[in-house]
Amino acid sequence: MKFTNKQGKIRLYDGSTTPFYLEIDFDAGDFSGPMGIPKTEETLVLDRGNMTADAHYVEGSVTKVMEPVAVSFTGAVTDDTQSGLLLDWMEQLSNGDSASPVKSSGTVNSNTLTSTQGDTQRDGVNGNPLFADGTKMTCNIEYRLDSTTDIVFHYNEVLFPLDGLSISEAEDGVTIAFAGLCYGTITRDTAFTAGTSVEV
Repeated sequence: MKFTNKQGKIRLYDGSTTPFYLEIDFDAGDFSGPMGIPKTEETLVLDRGNMTADAHYVEGSVTKVMEPVAVSFTGAVTDDTQSGLLLDWMEQLSNGDSASPVKSSGTVNSNTLTSTQGDTQRDGVNGNPLFADGTKMTCNIEYRLDSTTDIVFHYNEVLFPLDGLSISEAEDGVTIAFAGLCYGTITRDTAFTAGTSVEV
């Protein structure tokens, strides 16, 4: 079975109890993201420089596990409501109210967004820490490949700094490159998360 970008979709989700989402059809079909979170490094300890039965590995710092991983995709700017909502969504991710939980100071189609930060556990035990800057918000990304049995990757707690987004003009249109940092877990299943579309 060959998957194509014509059959793919991306959804952005906020952290509300019943999450708001914005669905995006693939344009360039260039979504890029890892299939899992980083693991700790392993350092080999030899027996006085020799490989013997006493040789073993020592696990490194958990810092590597907690470091964000890059997620990116490109979208075409079109003369429709969806493009405006996407731009509003990205702007609100840098417009948190510094409350707990962090919510957007503005709205997306009259809907206040809630940050997803701290909703998952990278180490499997502790909730991920919150940013020191309460104006920064994260959202979840779900990337679906359509098939008899769909494949859906969930990228949780993704930060989209506005200075990491770039707009480009060409003869055939205007595109925005979205570069995010995933601080949360990465999982895979077969369906989008239920929620309420902000386009309604």
